[in-house]
Amino acid sequence: MPLDAILITELCRELNEAVSGCKIDRVHQPEKDTVVLVLRGSGGGAKLLLCFGSGSARACLTQAGFENPAQPPMFCMLLRKHLQGARIVSVTQPEGERMLLFRLAAYDEMGEAVEKTLAMEMLGRNANLILADGDGRILDAARRVDSEMSPLRQLLPGLIYRLPPKPEPGKFSGLSPLVRREMEWRGLPQTPEGLEGLERTPTMLVEDGKPIDFTFLPILQYGPHVESVTYPGWSALLEAFYAEKDRAEHLKSRARSLTKLVRSAKSRTEKKLALRMQELAATEDRETDKRRGDLITANIWRMKPGMSSVTVEDFYEPDSPMVTVPLDPRKYPQQNAAAYYKQYAKKKTAREHLTALIGENRIEAEYLASVAAELDRAQTQADLDGIRQELERAGYVKEPRGKGKRREKPAQPMRFTTGAGLEVLVGRSNLQNDELTFKLARRTDLWLHAQKLHGAHVILRCEGAEPDEKSVYEAACLAAFYSEGGQAGRVAVDVTQARFVKRQKGARPGMVLYTDQWTVMAEPKKEL
Repeated sequence: MPLDAILITELCRELNEAVSGCKIDRVHQPEKDTVVLVLRGSGGGAKLLLCFGSGSARACLTQAGFENPAQPPMFCMLLRKHLQGARIVSVTQPEGERMLLFRLAAYDEMGEAVEKTLAMEMLGRNANLILADGDGRILDAARRVDSEMSPLRQLLPGLIYRLPPKPEPGKFSGLSPLVRREMEWRGLPQTPEGLEGLERTPTMLVEDGKPIDFTFLPILQYGPHVESVTYPGWSALLEAFYAEKDRAEHLKSRARSLTKLVRSAKSRTEKKLALRMQELAATEDRETDKRRGDLITANIWRMKPGMSSVTVEDFYEPDSPMVTVPLDPRKYPQQNAAAYYKQYAKKKTAREHLTALIGENRIEAEYLASVAAELDRAQTQADLDGIRQELERAGYVKEPRGKGKRREKPAQPMRFTTGAGLEVLVGRSNLQNDELTFKLARRTDLWLHAQKLHGAHVILRCEGAEPDEKSVYEAACLAAFYSEGGQAGRVAVDVTQARFVKRQKGARPGMVLYTDQWTVMAEPKKEL
């Protein structure tokens, strides 16, 4: 992303005005690549976010809340030791560099005044956060760099902190590819002189309602296809751009273990299903075994011990053709017949057993596919907690035990209100889908579900009256959005009264049968 040196210059000015003179009250590290400094100043409190993640490095004021780990990382403990109680003296930017230096006034263990520097390097894949003492020696770095990793610049405790190498002499750096293209499009030279007179405004580029980029000036090269949205400040711009991106990435990271578990269970189930289908196919010739036993019994008088086969008339066929029946020469004729009858009985029993197991496997595979779809739709940590509890009840995850294991309160269904004022409830998990459909829904409420797709159960509260068509369509749009078809243009949604929805016998939560439905073609609109 184009967090270039020019934008950082403007960001530096904003931060210098906002945080200079503030004291660092608390230090948190909610993620491995994110540090949050809670500040206290004459103007009140503030939070400074320092993110050194690859592709998302930034420093900005934030209003977001963070969930901190029970055990702080070692780097966080070191920052707390050196930074808590320190005062931010200034925020500066080395000329042309994609980094910020936070100059700090603090006290050592003996109560002596000392200086420290917190260097926020926003260098793409090499983003880092480094703490140095007053002599410029590195106390530690979020990402340590040794000589094997970089022969030119090491970042290790005890070494002198040095700025990144300068670009080649005469080469103008600090501009993102986006800005370079824009200057070329405007016919401006890519030099410091070319930047003079350009309006510097916090700008986000939006395409089809989605943020795609940000920069320090309005972008004209895309014409009407991309909108340039301005923000009141640089921190506000970065917060708005990364808020959704970070939320999605953090949620995806936390969902990774559950997703892996569900995929593994689904893969095992599908392998079992394929193996049992093969075993079932092997029972298809069971009637041939019975027929051979009957033919041997009917022709025992023709047979002698030691025969390896016998040719007889097949009275099962209309023309009674001659057929050859294989025999085990070590057995008497009666024993050969008994062996065929035994094989027939074994295959018949196996078929009945395998048919039942295959039915169970199909239900389980379908259920796990629905859970995988739930994980894809999860929007909050509460959603993930609900899915984990569902998997615990189903036996895929061990339930927490012991006094120290506190169960999280399950999230409530999502609630919406139609334009006509009718309430719409949307399930977050299969367990919640069951609760909505069979406990909360009244008989005459409308039940909606994306047709032939995994998705949420949606209940439109009708209050005993006939709902208006627009409310039904809005509820159908929600059912489409919270389904596997959430990214499609149009989705078929089945609608029926809740009284016509029944549980599937022996099925997992959320799996139902329904009748008396009609279908609405709905658009999965996020803005709805």
